[in-house]
Amino acid sequence: MRLLYTYIFYLFLGVTVICACSSSDPIQDEVEGNKPTSPEQETSVNNLKINTGSVNDLTINQSNNGEYKILTTGVDPWICTVPLERKNPENSVVLTFEYKSSKKIDGIQVFFANPLSAERMENCGSVEASPSTWKTFSCNLYTAIEKYSWGNSQDYLRIDLGGDKDVMIYLRNIRLRGMNSVELEAIEAEKNRLQSIEKLETELTNYLKNSYVSEITQVQVTADKVTITGCYNGSGTCSLVEVTPYENLLLLTQLKKCKTDITNGKFMVTLDRITEYDGCKYDRLLSKWALVRTVNDKDELLSFGRYVDADLIDQSKASPIPDYQGDITKGGESGGTPLELADLDALGLKAVMKGIPVTAVMWSSQAKAQAAHDQVIVHRYCGKDYYFSKGFFESTDQELLEYQKRNVAVFVVITIRPETPKDPNAYHNYDHELGMLLQHPDYSEPEGITGTFSMVNLDQPESVNYYAAALDFLASRYSDGTHGRIHRYVLHNEVDDPFNWNNIGYKPLTYYVDYLTKSFRIGHNIIHQYNPHAQILVPVTQSWTRESIKPTRTEFSVKKIFDLLNQFSAKEGDFYWGVGYHSYPEKFSSKTWLDPSATFSMNTRLLTFKNLEVLDKWMKMPANKYKGIKQRDCWLTENGSSTPNYTDEELQLQAACAAYALNKVKRLSGIQTLIWHAISDNDVEGNLNLGLHYRRNDPKYGEWGRKPSWYVYQAFGTTKESEVLNPYLKYIGVNSWDEIMHDVTDY
Repeated sequence: MRLLYTYIFYLFLGVTVICACSSSDPIQDEVEGNKPTSPEQETSVNNLKINTGSVNDLTINQSNNGEYKILTTGVDPWICTVPLERKNPENSVVLTFEYKSSKKIDGIQVFFANPLSAERMENCGSVEASPSTWKTFSCNLYTAIEKYSWGNSQDYLRIDLGGDKDVMIYLRNIRLRGMNSVELEAIEAEKNRLQSIEKLETELTNYLKNSYVSEITQVQVTADKVTITGCYNGSGTCSLVEVTPYENLLLLTQLKKCKTDITNGKFMVTLDRITEYDGCKYDRLLSKWALVRTVNDKDELLSFGRYVDADLIDQSKASPIPDYQGDITKGGESGGTPLELADLDALGLKAVMKGIPVTAVMWSSQAKAQAAHDQVIVHRYCGKDYYFSKGFFESTDQELLEYQKRNVAVFVVITIRPETPKDPNAYHNYDHELGMLLQHPDYSEPEGITGTFSMVNLDQPESVNYYAAALDFLASRYSDGTHGRIHRYVLHNEVDDPFNWNNIGYKPLTYYVDYLTKSFRIGHNIIHQYNPHAQILVPVTQSWTRESIKPTRTEFSVKKIFDLLNQFSAKEGDFYWGVGYHSYPEKFSSKTWLDPSATFSMNTRLLTFKNLEVLDKWMKMPANKYKGIKQRDCWLTENGSSTPNYTDEELQLQAACAAYALNKVKRLSGIQTLIWHAISDNDVEGNLNLGLHYRRNDPKYGEWGRKPSWYVYQAFGTTKESEVLNPYLKYIGVNSWDEIMHDVTDY
């Protein structure tokens, strides 16, 4: 119930603000000639007054008719209500007032006093600008009032009015009221949705523990057919059913897609690969198949769901080019800048990491692209044209071709850029409406929690097809070498820290991993048609067993995510997923060999450069291999240490850290490469200086000056390796690089 309680709390604080802010003054409507709709009668009204002697960063005056005129004079304006004379009525929970405001006010906050403290505060959204027309603002405080036991005599509210000065605000009719029918209906609908999430979490947990006597043993996809093979061990008949990515097998009581009767014994069913579901052409390459029995109009599961077998995916469009060749122990990042391309040669890099925001550079129509003065590349997927920015991808072609000339392996990170619905300045995608469709519907939930990236929306047929089309375009374009080549695909970013890097709202772990796995499988199945060598890499932070489950910030254990991925793979058909680890030192300190939370145990809290032996051991365990046989890829796709300043000591320690990390990877066959983040220090990462170069045009080091760590990276793998790297042994306190290696015995 914790999930439900938390979500309802934030729904009260956020959704009702959106619903209520659009109402206008009935008197004003009549003046403008619009007959107003009869408002719903308010209930449980408790009128509030402002304590004009308890304000901050504003001037306030009250007129004879009870209106307040406010001018903000600083960046922390707030008002307080007069303390309650008696207990607040139980149903008076929606803070409501009428207002006029010279500009939009972001960040309305309510503090629940007494006592007055930051721990007793909730965000209440924004007030839209309305300089001349009275509008109504409402924020449902129901759960907050209960949470803080607020509403006793002498309690009061502090209302913070954003962070801007010189805003003119008029307020009137400040009150707490009962919820109206629309608010109650919205809450009921949300309760049902959240109960479904709770139910699915429980069902998934039980599903992974279950066993079935019937099974689907194989799913094969050819150019135009899908063949499902299995064995039904039961009496009478059962049904073979199909489940799309936007459906949940364990929540559906009646499965209607492709329902085919199966009798006792072995069976084989062959179907057309392309069909039409829910108004869209659909590729069954993405489907999951299961056996069910109908009892009293309800379908009961008789087998695990099963996806297409990784080794039985159509290869008629596959490129014959072999996988990357040679040693790729050291790699770097690249965005195609002159500095990065120059470093590619100067450092002798054999792998690069590049971000391609493929879904952000799509258009929903050619007309939209033309209106933005962009030309398009048209890509046909499932009988429909999809449009991609010609300028963006022709530039990407040139960059990838440069890598191809140098026999450099290319890793691509694909993320979903989120949109802000009401602020055009915050749009991150070429096509705003398409961006809204592709981001997860629960992005930025609870209210005010915003991630750099969103989880993809797999809840709608249209968004699933757009996502699939984007991946199909990327894989088809960059597999045969004509435009360059992508060797490995990282889907999403640091998925164990979703609030920051893959926002899907507050979700329980098994539900979240199941949702992630759908995305990974879509990517895997599509890409493998064109590049049979590619693996989908799962990007994670250094939090191996460390976790923090809070409504306002969830951090999952990486080990638990991997264990669940293994379980889903074992039950529903294994596929080629690998690991993209971000093994930064603890607190980004260059003295990684001293990281206190990184131990040589399989249950270590953190996994950093210090204890990469744990990751190496995990990758080699049969339970973690593809089908228990083939070792999965493991790439350190984002790693580095920071120089908090440019003193000689800090610079030498970063170089020692680089030498230490490279020598670890060199000795661990379970880890393929180390990609250093970043190429240069920059302002984007705040006070971190993770680069191999100083900041551009540093007054002391000039145009992209090279740090000592740059020379370590350059020398590694060359005849100068010992000469350049061995002097750093003294910083670590060892006599040889073999001494930095440790055994892991508790497995």
